[in-house]
Amino acid sequence: MTDEKIIEDRQDKYGPPVEFFEAHARLCSIVDEYQSLNEKKHKNDPHTKVLEMVLLKVLRSAWNPSVEDNYCDARNYMTIAEMFKNYGVPVSMWKGESL
Repeated sequence: MTDEKIIEDRQDKYGPPVEFFEAHARLCSIVDEYQSLNEKKHKNDPHTKVLEMVLLKVLRSAWNPSVEDNYCDARNYMTIAEMFKNYGVPVSMWKGESL
């Protein structure tokens, strides 16, 4: 399959790519802005990036709710986000048992 055909297929499933990624960027900016309000929060980039993948799946599902793998993928990304909840945080600050 050519790149053009792949993009065409994805556009049918997930909407126009420019508008999709502009919307995704706006949502990711909102997450960053909200996180910055919490002065006590340790910056955890891997956790944040996984949450951004959840947002990607949410947007795809908003465009086309019939694509089943968006739901499964979003759930799995949340599981991965939970794994990273303590990534880079000193053990003395842990409130759970993950990375």
